[in-house]
Amino acid sequence: MSLSAPIFDRKNPYPAKIKERYSLCHPSSPKNTYHLVLDLKDSGLTYQVGDSVAIFPQHDPLLVNHTLDALRASGDELIIDKRTQLTLSLRTFLQTKAAITTVSRKLFTETAKKHPDPAKAATLTALLDNAPLLKEYLEKTDLGTFLKEHAEVKWESQDLCDHLMPLLPRFYSISSSMKAVGEEMHLTVAIPAYTDPFQRALGVCTHYLCHLAIVGETNIPLYIQPHHGFTLPENPASPVIMVGPGTGIAPFRAFMQEREMLKAPGKNWLFFGEWNRSHHFFYEDYWRELENSGKLRINAAFSRDQEHKVYVQHHLEAHGAEIFNWIESGASFFVCGDAHKMAKDVESTLLSIFRLHGNFSEIEAEKYLKALRVSKRYLRDVY
Repeated sequence: MSLSAPIFDRKNPYPAKIKERYSLCHPSSPKNTYHLVLDLKDSGLTYQVGDSVAIFPQHDPLLVNHTLDALRASGDELIIDKRTQLTLSLRTFLQTKAAITTVSRKLFTETAKKHPDPAKAATLTALLDNAPLLKEYLEKTDLGTFLKEHAEVKWESQDLCDHLMPLLPRFYSISSSMKAVGEEMHLTVAIPAYTDPFQRALGVCTHYLCHLAIVGETNIPLYIQPHHGFTLPENPASPVIMVGPGTGIAPFRAFMQEREMLKAPGKNWLFFGEWNRSHHFFYEDYWRELENSGKLRINAAFSRDQEHKVYVQHHLEAHGAEIFNWIESGASFFVCGDAHKMAKDVESTLLSIFRLHGNFSEIEAEKYLKALRVSKRYLRDVY
């Protein structure tokens, strides 16, 4: 009797290795974005375009050592992970299981209660009564620094670990189609343009993937997170408009690979945005190849290539009449990337296009957009 293939999920992630990793940016760029190729050979894992991957990261050993130093611990101490009931060394727990780039509210509250210094206890208690300031403090303070600031409070290793939040998986849009790349998974991962002594501002998982993991050696625990409708239309003849600044470009590279492999006749229009054309035009050769073969129309906005900032929404606005005609002709409109500003600006521009070129009132434009959303022709993957 043959054994069934293992199921890889959150509780049993697949240990992939990085086959290839290279920068998509000019060497002089103050920020960096990497292309990663993960090996899925013989894993049995499959994914669809529009899916995401969840990756369990590890903390930088420098940050772990900083935390152990604050605890005056060697790291060899044994603790029990309360979530799995497994026995682990303190070092392993801090590196792979606990969130230590921030301070949990539970630990903060308990520290305030246990503090032998009345002045420091009062300061912590006052912060607990100010939600905005507390949130800001917890997010910008790593565990080791917090423990050193409040060294008067003594913690047993197990007690401390019981007060920490888990190190959660991070999600990335997949930037490849399995029809084109086979048993591989491609990712587009950005490293922010910040500095930090313990790499906290670089992002735990991005730093792990781009700097700490050794190509061909380090196991990258992952599982597939299926899309919830954010994928190509069923009809390959349907036109698509894709808006993906920065790493928001990732799923649209997968979309275009898929459409190429399927020989889909539908028209494709991509809006991409970044800082500088010379430094940050991700996958430019691929887009130009598609453009030259008549398979793709591309508009690229580079915000810092001129005195005034130019973003994707400005290109959308400039081509508003055509965009409205495409949508009226059945096009699906996709947005991927920053939820806080870009996605809101794009939606506002889209509503403006509907009012101007569809002769809609504000209410009618909102209804038109809602109808697109309900029919799954206006889809967003924002973060």
